[in-house]
Amino acid sequence: MRKAVACLAVLAVCVGPRAQDGIYGTFLVGQKFIDLQPLNDELKTLSYVNEDLFPSNKWTFGGEGHLVLGDHLVLGGKGFGIFQEKAITAAGVDGGADPTLAGRDRRFRITGGMGVAQVGISPFKPNNFGLRIYPQIGLGVSSFLFQTKRTMPDDDPDKTFEAVLINETDDQTTLGKVGLIIDFAASLDWYKPFKHFFTIVPNLDFGPMLHLEAGYSILPAELKWRRDVDLGGKDQVEGGPDLKFNGFYFNLGLGFGLSAQ
Repeated sequence: MRKAVACLAVLAVCVGPRAQDGIYGTFLVGQKFIDLQPLNDELKTLSYVNEDLFPSNKWTFGGEGHLVLGDHLVLGGKGFGIFQEKAITAAGVDGGADPTLAGRDRRFRITGGMGVAQVGISPFKPNNFGLRIYPQIGLGVSSFLFQTKRTMPDDDPDKTFEAVLINETDDQTTLGKVGLIIDFAASLDWYKPFKHFFTIVPNLDFGPMLHLEAGYSILPAELKWRRDVDLGGKDQVEGGPDLKFNGFYFNLGLGFGLSAQ
């Protein structure tokens, strides 16, 4: 870790004599908008519920980092994901559930995410307030998981490590999708360095970083559901809701930067 920080510091100094180049990183939190209505409709068809369980907007959590070279070229990457879990009583939804599901209370979980490498162009140098605006395009991988398992009450006699492990009473199923994702984003950075914070390395500055971004992600290919996300293709299943990590998002990032003037 120390060697990595030292290398990045040297890089910032080497590329920095001509401009405010450097390396920056932030922790991201925001919102992602995904069409989850196909999943809600599928659960209704299977008589688990008679109302929508999963809304279209989800909180996102992740991080990003980028290098600025020559004061205009921006190279970096980011990753963030969503998570939501719902517990339902199959036989107790207004009497509308399939009688065969009686006693089979379930817990549903969706998990999605994306990780992309990005390249962008900063057309203007940072202004006097330290603001920089730049568009980016990214390419990477996205995954989407849907998990369901039987809910085990506290007084369930099978709620032991041995019972779950040997008798497989957990009754859990995992279905997933993995695919190539294309990302388009526009970012706004605010960076305020503290001059000469690092006295050992001349001209290297350190300061807080505020990062704002809005973007749209696309998975162009048709993705099939696979059991346990088996990439070998042997566990591919047919049908199912058409879920992808497509859609609009926005994130707020807080972090730090190292720059050279």
